[in-house]
Amino acid sequence: MLFRHLIPTSFAAPATALILVLPAAHADIYKHVDAEGRVTYSNIPIKGANKLDLGPSPMSVPAPRPRSGTSSGAPRASATPTPGYFPRVDSATQRQRDMTKLQILQDEMNGEQRLLDAARQKYAANPSDPRQRENVLMHEKNIEALRKEMSRVQ
Repeated sequence: MLFRHLIPTSFAAPATALILVLPAAHADIYKHVDAEGRVTYSNIPIKGANKLDLGPSPMSVPAPRPRSGTSSGAPRASATPTPGYFPRVDSATQRQRDMTKLQILQDEMNGEQRLLDAARQKYAANPSDPRQRENVLMHEKNIEALRKEMSRVQ
């Protein structure tokens, strides 16, 4: 190694561990809505953006361990819907997460409804402009997708 003599051996192990841990670090997420109502999510702060509180970062899930008695190393089917090594969440925590998700989705739905109303007004004022029709259809599809997602949480 070319630079081996520059790095003391007592420093190499902690430096390697730090480099391996860095990608797992928690990143802040910011939500920005521009003047035209477009929503942007980013890990880079933007002027006027709101920092989202996403709660604690989930821990990584370990790879499944092969069970004894299987020739291919693949786990056998069991009566439990999730593997035994999979992390569990108590019902109160999951309920809180679901309520937070529903609130976020509802906020998005409200914003999307406002944008749809504005797009419909623009389309009514200029029905010959195909971009206005496309804009209305896009917001209608967004609302439908949000409704589907909300129904999965409830």
